[in-house]
Parts: sequence; structure tokens; C-alpha cells
Amino acid sequence: MTHKFMVFSVLFVCLITMFGCGSDEEEPTTKPTTKEPMEPPEELLGSWNVVSINGEDPLIFVNADEPDEEDRPKITTENFIYEFDSDGSWTLNVKFEMGEFPEEPENEGKIVLNGDWSGTYTVDDSVLSMVKLETDVDITSVPEDFFEDFFEVSMIEAKNEILEKFKTHVFNPFAKTIISIDGDSLTLESTGSAKNKMILEK
Repeated sequence: MTHKFMVFSVLFVCLITMFGCGSDEEEPTTKPTTKEPMEPPEELLGSWNVVSINGEDPLIFVNADEPDEEDRPKITTENFIYEFDSDGSWTLNVKFEMGEFPEEPENEGKIVLNGDWSGTYTVDDSVLSMVKLETDVDITSVPEDFFEDFFEVSMIEAKNEILEKFKTHVFNPFAKTIISIDGDSLTLESTGSAKNKMILEK
């Protein structure tokens, strides 16, 4: 009886060794694949002038509060330029003047905005993704007190309103777009349902 018990014990230990100790062997593991960042297309690099947003003047949203065109002050755009660098950074410089206010046609005052925005971007299968990191906007008026006298709001309020308009009309709709480049023409089409479109030229 004791002999049979010993034989059974040895068999049991062997089974434990075969099935239990196998866990000491390293199981094959699949290493997570890290996707290498894609190089931006060479055609994208450089400076691009914004020609239109949704088929209209790119700064029309600044005057959008006035539904009738004849009631809008005149905007003269000096810069509306995106620049894409090979290191994955982008900048946007916008400079424009607003003058010839219909409410006071005899008033020769003007407002000047100079803004710089910057951030990072990636391109993956023709999808451009941009992240805004820094903003530097300066608003001045000529004469100096013209802005507050004419609009009856502070420079800080005006600056915040302008920043919100750029966020709503320029950055948010075009944070993620499908890009197409044809020679010196660049088209950004948003991936959302609104189908916003920006046309830029070198």
C-alpha cells in the first residue's frame, strides 16, 4: 500500500512539474510598436499667405457684427501669413488696419492690430494637426485715445474679443484639416462636418 502511495506521489509531482513549472519560461510578448513621427512634406514648408476662408476675405469675421457691408469699417490687411518649419513648429502673423468708419466718416482715426500665434504641427496621411501654444497680440489706435473714445470699450476688452474671434473662426475650425498642395496653392479642409476651407498661396 505504501509502495502504491509513493508511486502515486511521484506521478503527482511529475505532473505538477510539467504543468506548473512551465510558467518559469518566458511567454512571448509583443512589444508595443511606437510610430515614428512623420516628416512634414517638403512642399508644405515655408510661408503661406491666407487668401480666403470659406470663399470670403479671411478677416471678414472681424466685421461680422455689421450685417450690411456699407456699415463696416474698411480693413486693410498687411499680413495674414502662416509659416511651417521643418522642426514641426508653425507661426501665424496677422497685421491689419481698420479705418474709414461709416458712423463717423469725417473721423480719420484708425486701429492697428499686430498678432503672432505659434505652436506645433504634425502631418499624417495628408491630415494636418495644429496645436496653438503661444499668443502675442497688440492693438493700438491713432490717435491714441481714438479706440476707447469711438468704441467705448477698453483695449483689454477689445483684445479679448479679437482673440475669441480668431479662436472661433481661424484656429478651432482648422485645428485638424486635410491638406492638398498644388504648386503654389495650399488648401486646408476641416475634417469636421462643417467643411470649412482655407486657401493659402506662396
